[in-house]
Amino acid sequence: MQSSLSVKHKQRGAVAVIAAVSLVALVGFVGLALDSGQLFVTKTELQNAADSCALSASAALTGVNANQLTIAENWGRTAGQANKVGFQSADVAVVPDQDVTFSETLNGAYLTKTAISPADALKMKFAKCTLPRSGIQTWFIQVLNLLPGVVIGDQTVNAMAVATLKPSQTTCALPVAICQKSPSAPYGFTKGQWLQGVLDPGEGITGDFKWVDYTPTAGGTNELKEILRGPGVCNLPATGTKVGEPGFKAGATAAWNTRFGLYQTGQDSPATAPPDFTGFAYTEVKSWPEKFNAYEGSSATGNANFKSARGAHSPYQGDSASGLKTKGTPSSAATHAAGADRRLGIIPVVDCDEFSGGSHEAAVKAWACILMLHPLNNGAGGGGKDMWIEYLGQSNDPASPCATLGLPGSNTSAGPMVPALVQ
Repeated sequence: MQSSLSVKHKQRGAVAVIAAVSLVALVGFVGLALDSGQLFVTKTELQNAADSCALSASAALTGVNANQLTIAENWGRTAGQANKVGFQSADVAVVPDQDVTFSETLNGAYLTKTAISPADALKMKFAKCTLPRSGIQTWFIQVLNLLPGVVIGDQTVNAMAVATLKPSQTTCALPVAICQKSPSAPYGFTKGQWLQGVLDPGEGITGDFKWVDYTPTAGGTNELKEILRGPGVCNLPATGTKVGEPGFKAGATAAWNTRFGLYQTGQDSPATAPPDFTGFAYTEVKSWPEKFNAYEGSSATGNANFKSARGAHSPYQGDSASGLKTKGTPSSAATHAAGADRRLGIIPVVDCDEFSGGSHEAAVKAWACILMLHPLNNGAGGGGKDMWIEYLGQSNDPASPCATLGLPGSNTSAGPMVPALVQ
């Protein structure tokens, strides 16, 4: 019969073993949490590198350079390797002819640049960066290797990103259309050029541009007024879509003028129709006789150009200084400071001869960026019928002031092409 002392020694030994195993397990589980955090941080850092790589690579996929895949890979590698991983302690490696691949479609086969024939190189629209990070040593979890049958080695994480060029956001469209002077871009216009329309009760607007509505046969005066009071037409119809020519719409005059901070009593207010950052008017008679580049140019009058007036939130200078005859009290500088970009907008370019057909509709050829130069005269004998806008280039020009900070837009956007992540 065993002595009580021997039994106690055995019990103590069993407890020690259990305690040791429990301690290993406890350290392992604590380590699991800590090491999982390390892997999560590494994965996030690596994803930033993959995103940078794909965005930079896609910027070269313009379809006009025969060497675009080589350029794209170089740009992608440079951007990706500018990042670091391992709590910003280690460099990222982007292996040439391996980690950057290309495809013609988002869900198509992605190939390295050397696996794509020169004939197909210009067709590639999507760039993918796949970045693995192996050999990541864990801090604590490997203590579980002390347990029977447990084998935990170094860890690996992966990151992937796909990007392409998409049209950027633009300011929303206004309800007028430029009449093309040439069938090919830039349709006969020069940046900074003033385009003249003449308000005519029988024709709406004659000259270089016309009123248009974006829902032919269902638009009219109310549609024009709502577009001008609101943000504009932000979901653009595709090129080739027909827009309507609604004829004379005198009721749109007051709505147009709200963008200059002019509100007729009982009709609108800054709350219902926000003004632009400036209401300063540019007219050929007094404030800008050069009739060119009021956006950022200079005038012998000494008046500030639009960019400067916008920065100062200058109000409408009044009818005597502008040579106009308007209705409404000019808003204050403080009201304009709380406004938005409301005088820059995009409008369609159309062949106005198409309006002479029975449908009074014309197809959208392209989109142009324009500046609303001045409020409209109000009523008969109201200081003249001329109406001027300034052409600021095509909306997809990379330097277009109508592009919204270069941010990717929707499929109906008409701004310059910019890199955008799609996966």
